[in-house]
Amino acid sequence: MSTAELQRRVTALSRRQVRIFGAVAAGCGSLGAYVCYSKLFLPRCLREDQCRGMPMPVRRTKLYIAGTSTGDGLLPEAQSMHRVVFFFYVAYRITLLFVGCVPVLWYGILTFGLRLCPERVFYDKILSFLSSMGPSYIKLGQWMATRPDFFPDQMCKTLEKLYDHTDPHKWSHTERLLRSEFTSGPCKGDNALRYISEIEKVPIKSGSIAQIHRAKLRESIDGIPAGTELALKVTHPHIREQVSADLAAMRLFVWVGNRIIPGLRYFNLDASINEFSSLIRSQLNLLVEGDNLMQFKYNFRRVNGVIFPSPLLSLSTEDVLFETFEEGEPLQDVVYREELKDVAELGCHMFFKMLFEDNFVHSDLHPGNILLRTNKTVGARQYYPDGKRKLRFEVVVLDTGLVTTLSRDERKNFISLFAAVACGDGELGADLMIDCLPHSMRGTQDPVNRERFRKEMKQVFDMVAPGTAGFRLSKVQIGTVLGKVMDTVRENHIPLDGNFASLVLSVIVGEGLGRKLLPDFNIFAEAAPYLIAFLEEGELYFLANKLQRTYGATALLRDSVDIVRPSKIGTYTDMAVKKGGNMLRKLFTSDETHR
Repeated sequence: MSTAELQRRVTALSRRQVRIFGAVAAGCGSLGAYVCYSKLFLPRCLREDQCRGMPMPVRRTKLYIAGTSTGDGLLPEAQSMHRVVFFFYVAYRITLLFVGCVPVLWYGILTFGLRLCPERVFYDKILSFLSSMGPSYIKLGQWMATRPDFFPDQMCKTLEKLYDHTDPHKWSHTERLLRSEFTSGPCKGDNALRYISEIEKVPIKSGSIAQIHRAKLRESIDGIPAGTELALKVTHPHIREQVSADLAAMRLFVWVGNRIIPGLRYFNLDASINEFSSLIRSQLNLLVEGDNLMQFKYNFRRVNGVIFPSPLLSLSTEDVLFETFEEGEPLQDVVYREELKDVAELGCHMFFKMLFEDNFVHSDLHPGNILLRTNKTVGARQYYPDGKRKLRFEVVVLDTGLVTTLSRDERKNFISLFAAVACGDGELGADLMIDCLPHSMRGTQDPVNRERFRKEMKQVFDMVAPGTAGFRLSKVQIGTVLGKVMDTVRENHIPLDGNFASLVLSVIVGEGLGRKLLPDFNIFAEAAPYLIAFLEEGELYFLANKLQRTYGATALLRDSVDIVRPSKIGTYTDMAVKKGGNMLRKLFTSDETHR
């Protein structure tokens, strides 16, 4: 036997031994991890949940999903009104609407007909008009600001300034609600005032739907100790009747408009009004927000630095919500400084946990609903109970009445859009936008319009320029690209699904908030560990294959080093543990199924 032949056999034997050893090691490691998960990790997590008093919350209300359109019909209060009375009330609201519209129509003629005024002035008039028309139209303006696929970008930015503020109602209405006796639950026979030692009669804030009073708890209830400061959210009187009348007027205008201007049917305004109706109806029931708070607190029970108010559901009703009062500075008032780098990353991780891990996303994460406060316990103890170093700042999240959840198809489409933006694939992005349409709307997209839309989307996505020299994947500004995508969608009259549009807007807002705190903030770099941990095998393969074909293996490896910074090692370790836990959980579930 020659030396070369002997060397070849030894090499083959060595490779075979390495493969066998690797397979045995992988099998033993997987078995050990499975045993640790089922015998050690899982029981410890259950014990932690029991110690923290956080069982899985049970909803008492129907979950409203942002973007859905099931809000047809009238509210119960309006149904109980005499038809003649309700008719005259609707007529009165329509009269106010016509009177208020006169200045808006005049400035519309000056702006778009005679070209004598800039568009900014016209949008400011719309802002003033909606503010003066009361809660329904304030909420309508806020909803319009979330649909850049329908309305011009400058108009949406103007309507973002639509402050949810109205004159407060009288204390007598609040007192009457607080004196109402509970008819069920642990407080049956009592009223809410029995559990309050102090309350400020002047509200600290008055929104379009409800106003907020500050109070102090007299005795412990729902696990909240006596003496805790509370925030009491109380709905305005006759708010449901007014909203029902305004919704009836809006539906009438849409019905008339569709018959006078056939082109309006292209925008599917009936579905939009139903979507808006569902949104505002859900906010009229404060128990919905209470249930959402409980779900968020459960989802973030092991996340340090993210705070949600604790609701007191035993004292809460549809008209009054009791929750703990949380101090903090609104994020819109925070000025950038270097020490806020961790806050930007924490907020981004909060959003991606909602999106990828929990599938329960806060749909109203504007800067006014996020508070920033200093962690006062940092000096006393430097570490959390789980051994991680305490954060200097904490993020407080408010107003959880609106949430988004994704179906399997919606999740797949969103991941595909994320990949399309990162890879600069405009054709894929255009196809996704059209394929996300309801089946009844897809037929309206003729091949010529679809091809034009794909061409314009390619021009937008070319700004990502993945083929240019010096390009870095970590420099892709996903939020900026998605904003331009929404402009193109609107210009081509592509009526997006509301749920999909809400999620896209959340990403745009999220990256904007991150850049406010950290100028070089990149949402794709922050999303990478969550994409690896929570995407299913098919989704992860699609994303990895798409990136590899776009950038090439060498460039992708270079950019991966750019994204995976040493400061991110802890995050990637946590996500790797969760990925392993998810795989073991699926294995454990499949074992149980086959038994």
